[in-house]
Amino acid sequence: MRRRLLLAAPALLLPRLAAGQGAYPSRPIRLVVPFAPGGGSDLMARASANKMSEILRQQFVIENRGGANGTLGAVQVAQARPDGYTIMLATGGELALKPLLDVNLPYNPERDFDLIGMLGITPVVIAVHPSVPANTIQEFIALAKARPGQINVANSGTGGIMHLTAAMLSLRAGIDIAHVSYRGAAPAVADAAAGTTEAVVSGLPPVLAQAREGRLRILAVSTPRRSSSLPDVPTLDEAGIPGFDMSNAVGLVAPKGTPRPMLETLNRAANQAVADPEVKRVFNLNGAETRGSTIEEHIAFIQGERRRYEEVLRATGIRMAG
Repeated sequence: MRRRLLLAAPALLLPRLAAGQGAYPSRPIRLVVPFAPGGGSDLMARASANKMSEILRQQFVIENRGGANGTLGAVQVAQARPDGYTIMLATGGELALKPLLDVNLPYNPERDFDLIGMLGITPVVIAVHPSVPANTIQEFIALAKARPGQINVANSGTGGIMHLTAAMLSLRAGIDIAHVSYRGAAPAVADAAAGTTEAVVSGLPPVLAQAREGRLRILAVSTPRRSSSLPDVPTLDEAGIPGFDMSNAVGLVAPKGTPRPMLETLNRAANQAVADPEVKRVFNLNGAETRGSTIEEHIAFIQGERRRYEEVLRATGIRMAG
């Protein structure tokens, strides 16, 4: 009997050892940020990853893979092994808007990615140069109606979320504005702050610094709720354009085929991370608000974003892919 027990003991330990060896994550996780370092998305990714590293007790290695407005990084992750050790920070632009605009896009969000969960929302804002005689969005609309086609409004690129927001504002408010597209938010905001254009429609982070220094005046935010970073700035809905909702979501994705248990582990860690006060602080400093989700809620949100962008593109006449 004693001999049989001794022989059985190692066998009893095998399942536990195997389980320990297969624990996830067991090595560093690579987080690809498809934008240059130092920007709002990069800072939010680093804050989230630092907290997730503490939660999962495993290092997260940030890899900035900027280029083609996020496309190069997205392609790299789409082609990575779906083993749970390569993930990406993705916005609504990469997941919902680009496929509608570019028939030659070298990745397909539904085919190439598994969604992990949301991290936060970045509001889009409308801001004017201090010389513009408009202290409210209603006054700006009245000015634009009085000067049709003469108000230059900068955006970060033709067909981007900021361009779509400006186009929808024009349509819903019944105004004729001149859309001036730049290659990125930084030059668009810089020219508006210098007075080269009268106004700019942009994500909040690059505008916030200029507004704090008095170079721009923020008139409204495009989200259904006011931004915690700008509690005194009204929403477009409050300003008389009901149901206006344009924002940029930030979340995590993995290559398609990543095992569901790994996705769920990352989702739980992400939700814990965005509930952390320090992570919230970093997001708020960059004009964003943390927002966690389940995997299914992230999927539903991106699907809703895609339908909204389709509606805006059709309504404004901006050419869609295909």
